[in-house]
Amino acid sequence: MTGFLENFWVRTGARLHFGQLDLNGSLGRIYGGIGLAIDEPYLEIIVEKSEELSLISSDKDNKRVEKIARKYLEFYELPGVKIKVIQALPSHSGLGSGTQLSLALGFAITQVYGLQPPLAELACVTDREGSRSGIGVAAFENGGFIVDGGKQKEIVDIGNDCKFQIPPLLARFPFPEEWAIILALPYNTEKMFGSKEDRTFKSLPLMDEQISGKICRHLLMKLLPSLIEKDLGSFGQAISEIQKQLGNYFATVQGGIFASELGYGLAEHMLAQGAVGIGQSSWGPTVYGFTTQDKKTQLLESTRKLLGDYGRVWSARGINHGADWGWNKEY
Repeated sequence: MTGFLENFWVRTGARLHFGQLDLNGSLGRIYGGIGLAIDEPYLEIIVEKSEELSLISSDKDNKRVEKIARKYLEFYELPGVKIKVIQALPSHSGLGSGTQLSLALGFAITQVYGLQPPLAELACVTDREGSRSGIGVAAFENGGFIVDGGKQKEIVDIGNDCKFQIPPLLARFPFPEEWAIILALPYNTEKMFGSKEDRTFKSLPLMDEQISGKICRHLLMKLLPSLIEKDLGSFGQAISEIQKQLGNYFATVQGGIFASELGYGLAEHMLAQGAVGIGQSSWGPTVYGFTTQDKKTQLLESTRKLLGDYGRVWSARGINHGADWGWNKEY
């Protein structure tokens, strides 16, 4: 079975978000973030020119795909595209699915029509990452372990010209190939996204400057040095401490330091089984633990056994490159 005559494919992995640097904003900037591009789970789409918009997908989020695609078609005044979703990322699970889907669609749609807009413009068309984080855009573009510098606290109306600034990339480091990540996604847990997420952020009290100070100190003086030196133990300690500070801050709106009791139990299980750097990605419910490649199988199997049919578990690697793409893929 052959692919379209002129189809364009994009494959991009998920991303983990380890939390914000500053939710106080007294220095004039707010948010900031720490993240990592990973290879599993992943998204893959195929796009070709068409006179109308059509979609082939078994994913339950078809409406989201269609909505995003229409925004690009309208912005660039294009007639249509045929989209096939080969593999979808779990939505609203702390894995950055919205940003990766938006950028993959925008990149593929513009490529099949011979357009080459900057990635920042594609992010702007669907307003991805413009409000709080630049991690997803940086992960799509270059991969790796990423730190962004947040945004100016005073929000400026971007209008319709797409000239807003993505939070600046402060640091990007390759992630050690000998390290592995175990991810666990519990099912049937309450999810935080969209207008609910916006309301939640607005309802939070200002973060105490001392909390932000602790997060930034652990990032600069422990996490990043241990990443460069490939010291997994110290790296994991720093991740866990940052997660602790943020979990306590968000506890009043998510019901605890994790989004669910099951997520907390899974993270504690990973820790007891030898993982380091346990935590929750963004609002969750995905939780994670770091280990080494030679120890990942045991941790993967024990976590799958614990979660059973109540969720999914993956073994992932950090990826040190951006999205993969190309022409005329057979499927």
